[in-house]
Amino acid sequence: MTSQNPVQDRLDELWDTETTARRLLERTLHLAGRRLEHQRDGGPALQLAVRFHRRATLAAAEHDDTIAYLHRMDGR
Repeated sequence: MTSQNPVQDRLDELWDTETTARRLLERTLHLAGRRLEHQRDGGPALQLAVRFHRRATLAAAEHDDTIAYLHRMDGR
């Protein structure tokens, strides 16, 4: 983070967290599907995918809430 603005730094961090989690979710689901195709238990991979999905969803929600808050404060 190179900004002197802590709010922008946090927004950037949330964006990076969501992007990374979604990429890991896609990879994990792909691996889980391959495991299931080969008669192996996909349970642990699917549990990991759920965690990545939750992380991405929470980061996106916080990002959206922060943007909405900033828009409300700008309108005052």
